[in-house]
Amino acid sequence: MKRIIPSGPVAGTVRLPGSKSITNRALVVAALASGTSRLQGALRADDTDAMVESLEGLGIVLSWAGDDLTVEGSGGSFGTGDVEIDVRGSGTTARFLTAAATVHTGTVVVDGNRRMRSRPIGDLVRTLGQLGAAVEVLGDEDRPPVRVHGSSLAGGAALLDASRSSQFASAVLLVAPYAAGDVVLELQEPIVSRPYIDQTLDVMRAFGAEAGWDGPTTLVVSTGGYQAHDYVIEGDASAAVYPLVAAAVCGGTVRVGPLPAGSLQADLGVLPVLERMGAQVTRHGDDIELTGSPRTLAAVTEDMNAAPDAVVALAVAALFAEGRTSLTNIANLRIKESNRIDDLADELRKLGGSVETGDDHLSVEGGELAPADIDPRDDHRLAMAFALAGLRIPGVRLENPDCVAKTWPDYFDMLEGITTPLVVAIDGPGGVGKSTVSQAVAGRFGLGHLETGGMYRAGALAVLEAGLDLEDEEAVAALIDSLTVDIVDGQVILNGREVTAALRTEAVSGASSRVSAIPRVREALVALQRRWVDPEGEGAVVEGRDIGTVVFPDSPVKVYLTARPEVRAVRRVRDLGLREDDIPRIASELAARDQRDSTREVSPLRPAEDALVVDTSDMPIEQVVDRVAAYMLERR
Repeated sequence: MKRIIPSGPVAGTVRLPGSKSITNRALVVAALASGTSRLQGALRADDTDAMVESLEGLGIVLSWAGDDLTVEGSGGSFGTGDVEIDVRGSGTTARFLTAAATVHTGTVVVDGNRRMRSRPIGDLVRTLGQLGAAVEVLGDEDRPPVRVHGSSLAGGAALLDASRSSQFASAVLLVAPYAAGDVVLELQEPIVSRPYIDQTLDVMRAFGAEAGWDGPTTLVVSTGGYQAHDYVIEGDASAAVYPLVAAAVCGGTVRVGPLPAGSLQADLGVLPVLERMGAQVTRHGDDIELTGSPRTLAAVTEDMNAAPDAVVALAVAALFAEGRTSLTNIANLRIKESNRIDDLADELRKLGGSVETGDDHLSVEGGELAPADIDPRDDHRLAMAFALAGLRIPGVRLENPDCVAKTWPDYFDMLEGITTPLVVAIDGPGGVGKSTVSQAVAGRFGLGHLETGGMYRAGALAVLEAGLDLEDEEAVAALIDSLTVDIVDGQVILNGREVTAALRTEAVSGASSRVSAIPRVREALVALQRRWVDPEGEGAVVEGRDIGTVVFPDSPVKVYLTARPEVRAVRRVRDLGLREDDIPRIASELAARDQRDSTREVSPLRPAEDALVVDTSDMPIEQVVDRVAAYMLERR
């Protein structure tokens, strides 16, 4: 189980892994080609490892050098003999090699893991049969394993149902240059994920094949084979979706690449969708930059037929958008690594989303969001997408996070590189319940807690113990500069000495207001407060009087607590263990401190412009905590 650390605004540049889709297409083409090819920037992950190992099982010689992969081509024949290959969970490997094995002399059994045995392959097998190949489906209901009898690909005309997976069309295309005659492939509409077919044609042509569209539904491939080629693989647009959506839902700016301007990758279709949701997208050469703001994230209605893999991340983003998002024409998501429509809906509902599903659509609206344990069903894209939900919703945990290794082994390292610890900034005058609320919120979400007032009171204690005149700002500032102040587990440590109890006296409280008004003192302690929040830590709830306006002005969660003066005076008397007849005096002292704090030149006490203001006068503390917690989850 992996706990996802909530984030503030994200920032950074992400060097994308090589495209899985292009890597596996190029591997098949290079393995069939005549000569030695070098695939530069190839993806090394479970899916591509499955393809490499399966090709090796068919007699192909491959070798890695960093991110480059050298492939000794077979000249159109995968050798002889009976072979069994295990494609594990790689759909592209299963489909592409079922077709490519038709040029192997002997039998090839293509099998995979439990999920692969539940994914349909019958449409591909029937089309290969029309082209003269002998392929048997050994599993139930048109599902793997399959047995391919080769060499048997004659060519000619064939019909393919393209409504379930574009990988079936790509599989036929990849092997078609080695058929005995030209191949004419007629696709029955609707054609799902057409950009992936265009991507296949692009790779084929780079290795010398003559292949292309002859009308809106007809593909023609000339016999003639492939020639070896040094081929550069683009960054993975499917992977790029996740850091881009992270910026859209958390705010901030992320740059991803390399993704050339002429790229045919289907999931680049997510860019205009994110723009319509409110993000700003700009291109810088081969890089794409997205700037997002969760406060302006809007719902959309989109036909996602061309880029179905992006649906999972967009559905998570919809939790945080204003309104209901509808994603349509996505029926083929039901036959991916999981049933991505129903499984996605189940997990979104755990987080509080309002979700409706149909045979080919999904609609999502954020409700009362809440933390949850997420089961990604061993589906890498579900795991990556719900990690994004955890950047916004504290308390999200992922089962089996390692399944992301299917396409991006370093995914969580990437997230850590662009995220910043979430800082919840809680401000307000004395007696409004800041400490109690802050501690409760921090405990509820597993965040650190820093009461910055303790740092100022520690400075005041040091000044009083040194016998300094509070009017002598130079002497006071010099002493503060020499102090070491830390807060560990709620205990205030002054120069190595635990002084927590000594800070709750009236004398220290009164002196701390005057000490904190000295500019040099505030400057030193603000720097200390920022350092206390570990940039690689798990976030924190920080309370004080200028946290949202000065110390952490970029915090996405700013809260200002207030209360009526008489209520605050009663609370302070209770906290200090004083008598009821002390209430008028305490009320007068609170008013005087409020006046000093709100009118000082440096860091005056006031709500941040984007802060949630909560009057705690008549609210039970549990209700205040619930309100702040709900605001953390909304962050709109």
